[in-house]
Amino acid sequence: MGLLKFLQLCVCSAIMAVGVLLNSAEPTVLIRFSRAPPPQSRFSTAIFGYSVERLDGSNACKKNGCSIHCELDGRSLRPCPAESIVLKNLTVNREHKFLLNVTTGDGETNSSAYSWFIDTIPPTATIHSEQIYTNAEKVAIDVTFSEACSGQSGFKCVDSSNCDVIIKGPAHVRASSLRVMEPGIKYSLDIILSLRSMYGRAVITVAENICTDQAGNHFTRTNGSTIIIHFDRRPVQLDLWTSVPSYELVINGVPRTVLATNKLEDIKLFLDFSIPIINSTKQILKTLHVNSGNLIPIHGKLRANRRFVFELKNISITEIITIEVRAGSILGRTGTPVFPVAPIMFLYDSVNPGVMLSTSSPSITKESNINVMVEFTKPVFGFEASMVKVAGGTLTRFKELSRALYSLTVLAEAQNVVSVTIPAGKASDISGNLNLASNHLEVKHC
Repeated sequence: MGLLKFLQLCVCSAIMAVGVLLNSAEPTVLIRFSRAPPPQSRFSTAIFGYSVERLDGSNACKKNGCSIHCELDGRSLRPCPAESIVLKNLTVNREHKFLLNVTTGDGETNSSAYSWFIDTIPPTATIHSEQIYTNAEKVAIDVTFSEACSGQSGFKCVDSSNCDVIIKGPAHVRASSLRVMEPGIKYSLDIILSLRSMYGRAVITVAENICTDQAGNHFTRTNGSTIIIHFDRRPVQLDLWTSVPSYELVINGVPRTVLATNKLEDIKLFLDFSIPIINSTKQILKTLHVNSGNLIPIHGKLRANRRFVFELKNISITEIITIEVRAGSILGRTGTPVFPVAPIMFLYDSVNPGVMLSTSSPSITKESNINVMVEFTKPVFGFEASMVKVAGGTLTRFKELSRALYSLTVLAEAQNVVSVTIPAGKASDISGNLNLASNHLEVKHC
């Protein structure tokens, strides 16, 4: 059985007709819809007005009457009035189909169907930009609607004061940059960020009630209808530091800060950036140079990609370590390179200082005062007279010549052997290593 749809719109009478051919022969009666909902409607009520006419325009149901049968979405409707019907409480956001079957008193038949969609979902829009963090003067944004939104003149941007994009902050829209990517759906614009501000943010929002969809639903803003562009043209700062302990020393009368340790677990390197950066941990590692050992990442991205932590492995027992970073290869999230930073230098030393005792006195002497020199293999701290162990005499003088060299005088007792030693663990070097025990110095006094 063939199918024929017949739709006729008369501007003067506003009559629409749709015919469906049920027989292979030319139909002798026509069904005309004088009223029907639009193809896209936002209302859950639909009103249909219809009439049955012969080819000459006369009423086909006037003499013998007609049998009229109605269906909505495949279900029969009771009753089915002769001229119009009102359909209420229809399911929204889906397609519906109204079917009208007519049989005249003479046995002539025809059928006509009409489909429409009830749409109650308002159109929305999303603003997107590839650069939500930037140091540039200009960024491009895309405005994409969820569906065609062309009613009420649609999306427009005539100038910065008459534009459907609203900007709060040190920025403005360049209306001349408007590009229609897809009519009614997608548009592109340039946002100009003020060069008078070193840093700040621009809040970009789609204006309200700017358009309607085909069903007449008004545009509604959502969270995606707003985007924030952060711009920062300040230098990106790097704080390069280590967990190695620091000590304040006076060397040749000049105060110095010395970093030293004897513990491998102390050697951790920290990189703290003033803003998040775009580089990965692996890329950061490639920018670091160390003169001894290997740097191993022990943490991933911390503090929103602002801190990176590494530890040093495989170094010798004593080494002056220097760590440098090629800061120019690291970029902040705004695209600005990191400002150069001074390298870090520290001492790693796990060797205990040794100590040697010597004297200018002969092994047997009549002199009561015995001079003793105390020489450490490296500078030590915390060495005092009370740490010298003396037997057969009394320590009468203790003088520091340098951190590694000390002079002592021991007053010997009569007819006795004077013994001088320095036990282990009494003083430590700058790295914290305790001294080894000294040799045993003996002088016989007679």
